[in-house]
Amino acid sequence: MKKEFFLMVLLSLSISVVTKAQLTIAGEFRPRVEMRSGYGALKTDSLKPAYLVAQRTRLSFMYQKEWMKTYISIQDVRLWGDDNIFNPTGAFGHTANLDLNEAWMQLSFLNNSSLKIGRQMFNYDDGRLLSARNWNDRAIFYDALLYQFKKNNWDVDLALSWFANKNNSFDNYYPSDKMRTINFLRVHKVFNSNLKASVIALGSGYTKSNTDQTVYMKGSYGIWVHHKKEDFTGWSSFYFQNGKSADGRSAEAWNFNIKADQKIGRFTGGLGASLISGEKNNTAKDELFDLLYGVRHLVYGYMDYFNNLPRATSKGGLNDLYLTTHFMVNKKIGLSLDYHYFALNQKVNDLDKYLGSELDLGVNVNFRSELNLRGGYSVMLPGATMEEIQGVGKGNSSFSSWAYIMLTFKPTIFVQKD
Repeated sequence: MKKEFFLMVLLSLSISVVTKAQLTIAGEFRPRVEMRSGYGALKTDSLKPAYLVAQRTRLSFMYQKEWMKTYISIQDVRLWGDDNIFNPTGAFGHTANLDLNEAWMQLSFLNNSSLKIGRQMFNYDDGRLLSARNWNDRAIFYDALLYQFKKNNWDVDLALSWFANKNNSFDNYYPSDKMRTINFLRVHKVFNSNLKASVIALGSGYTKSNTDQTVYMKGSYGIWVHHKKEDFTGWSSFYFQNGKSADGRSAEAWNFNIKADQKIGRFTGGLGASLISGEKNNTAKDELFDLLYGVRHLVYGYMDYFNNLPRATSKGGLNDLYLTTHFMVNKKIGLSLDYHYFALNQKVNDLDKYLGSELDLGVNVNFRSELNLRGGYSVMLPGATMEEIQGVGKGNSSFSSWAYIMLTFKPTIFVQKD
């Protein structure tokens, strides 16, 4: 029995001369023009709008056989004009723009298992703990070992990681403002065509200081449930955190999310809420939920006022009540209008809980499968509490808005099959 088992493992890992292989080379070209006049921070009369063009360019290589895959993606991210190699008559480049976006190898074995090793992207469920955060020009990637098991509508993912800052022979000192390790176990089940659910347990750690090797570990645990029937879609999630925060305090925080969408012909309307716990006044615990590598832009307003929750809410947490609408003009063009009502989860000093309201107008055009155009215009209508937290002063902010146009071209350059 043991001999048969080992033979099966060796066969699953061996290279067969008759195994079909495929090489795919693909690219991405994504320029984005922005007008920032209150993006991420409130505008005042003395501040002038900023105009910029950002560009992301990627070249990726995927080689796969029945028993393995390997993927390498190189990206260049730049602002037009940010080159640090230049002379008065031209720009020649930037020393820090080119980077490795993804680089991993995946080995399949025992029919239902695989092992993925290297720099990769994690994006699970509603993305509240782990997401790709693709709006960010550089996106988010993870150096990790990922074991995956799939069988009978069950998916099990186990990820392990440990980060080092220098190639040392001794000691494991690491910057205290960088995550030292992130590990998780996720179990996902598809019950039927209408219902699926996941549970996740995640451990993340930060070092105590740059000269102390103590690692403060925080646990994040959650459940996500998704239901779809005909034109109705609803989902909900709840997450809880405990352990130690990065500053060494005891953590006890939570996050609750719920969303319901109804489609009527070409129109889809939705209502949702995201509640993020905050710290009560004079508490010794860390009660502000840590978003970790979770999504920001797509869920907390396109103007990105809440990317940094401790700063944006003075650690008071966030209640985001929102309305989403989407209308398909035709098969290629879609329009959207979203409204967010933002408030503190916990009172901060004597400030009112209301933070502000945001309106996000968007258009999405799919010219073809590899070519997409998106644009949008957003405004923030702040309350006095947001003005106070940002240090602007009550009544001193002016009209805050943001607009963008983004073109995404993702061609398949080359495909070679054996």
